[in-house]
Amino acid sequence: MTLGGPPPAVRTEADLKAFLDDLESQQFAINTALGIETYYQWRGETTHRAAATNDLANDLLNRPDYAAIVNAWQGKVSDSTLARRVALHARAFLQAKANPRLVLALSNLQSAIQDSIEKFRYAFGGQHYTSTALGEIVDTAGDRELRRGAFIATTQRTPVIGSSVLRAMALTDSIGRQEGFANGADAGLVLSSLNRAQVLHDLDAFERATRPGYLAMLGRIRNDLHITRVEPWDIDYWLTLQERGVADAYPQDQGLTRLHDLFKALGFHSDSLPIDVRVWDVPTGGITFPVRPPFEARLLTNPFTGSDFYETLFHEYGHALNAVLMRPDLSPIFLSGDETPMSEGTAETVGHFAYDRHWLARAANLTPGKAAALETVGKEQLLLWLRRSICLNAWIELNAYSDLNADLERLTRESYQRFVGVELPPGQYFGNRDMFATGPLYFQSYLYANMIATQFRAAMREQFHTSDLSQDPRVATWLTTNIYADGGRVPWPAKVIRATGHPLAVDDLVAYLTGN
Repeated sequence: MTLGGPPPAVRTEADLKAFLDDLESQQFAINTALGIETYYQWRGETTHRAAATNDLANDLLNRPDYAAIVNAWQGKVSDSTLARRVALHARAFLQAKANPRLVLALSNLQSAIQDSIEKFRYAFGGQHYTSTALGEIVDTAGDRELRRGAFIATTQRTPVIGSSVLRAMALTDSIGRQEGFANGADAGLVLSSLNRAQVLHDLDAFERATRPGYLAMLGRIRNDLHITRVEPWDIDYWLTLQERGVADAYPQDQGLTRLHDLFKALGFHSDSLPIDVRVWDVPTGGITFPVRPPFEARLLTNPFTGSDFYETLFHEYGHALNAVLMRPDLSPIFLSGDETPMSEGTAETVGHFAYDRHWLARAANLTPGKAAALETVGKEQLLLWLRRSICLNAWIELNAYSDLNADLERLTRESYQRFVGVELPPGQYFGNRDMFATGPLYFQSYLYANMIATQFRAAMREQFHTSDLSQDPRVATWLTTNIYADGGRVPWPAKVIRATGHPLAVDDLVAYLTGN
């Protein structure tokens, strides 16, 4: 099949395999180029071809004639691997049901928003800050009014991207409805093998299960900071004080050395793996580009302070491991890797080592008591992040698609009060959430990721008969065999069962966070 040419006649499974081989080769070439272009876009380069390359990728998936062949063979293929390829393609080709102009308009708008947030700087105190630098003030400044001002300054981006975010969500919704779904949320979640009712139930269940412990933490913040009312800019500062009060255990200049030492101890050949690691100020915590799996991956991780730097670095390295340890003989569509719950879940599995008491005692030369205390602070940070950054935003996004014309600021404020337990100050907050546009229906992936991570870690401890995974070389073999090697060939829920012996559940995560 020529590039973008007419589809061949497909009468047999052999014909189907040949068609998919050609199609996937074209997609693979485009996606490799897209990975490189997007990498430099995130590096802040003003000259890149991310939007144009993404258009090429969408041009293939917008083809109804290609989609017709795939759909005609669903449920009719005897070979299990070929059947899995058909299923993945059928889902990807859902967008061929929509108006291609809407798909391309959304893609180009997403790229423009990404460019905008890469360039945006917040004006505060006579200076200009990136989101990382502004967040550092909120996290670390002893002056409460300074923290308050920095927090409020985060709304400055809303007038710049807010209308574009809403436009992107409207396009996502229109495309989803044309694909045959009730709304854009239902359409987007299908790509992760999730559904809206299930996710809303799990978000609610997690919030309720962790509420007592979280409210107790807010009470400690109020008492420790000697304030009558906890404000949004107090919580991270208190956590910073808790961490620093134990030990200065997270020097940034030792991060890369400790990274390699840890992953060698886990059984990975970190000195020779084709992973490029760079500390770079990006608008999110970090990002990994599996440029040419399994032969190259690149990651950018933010120059945070404290455990945030290590957790993000380890997490992103987990993504990179996933990319470079897949079997090289996989069909190209499987080299795209796992769906987001699992891809983020394997990253969090190793990300949790950043506050693992065994690793801390060894890497930072801490007493067991201090290492355990830092592990407790790390769990509190994770609890806050899951409630405030993940469950809150997922809840807002999923409910917003019920009616994009509703009062979304009111939805944001009410949800913030529920998940964070404090009130937002005056300002416009909904339109500041760029991921609603650039990474639609992604937030909930991190809740499931931490369910996966804690379940995986519990399973490894049980199977290895050890309480200390941080220097057990069986970790690399376990993750590679059960998760990495097969890429997208095996559905992620099946991988969970294969690795742990039972379906994904929230129990291990709640126990991890609450100590029960």
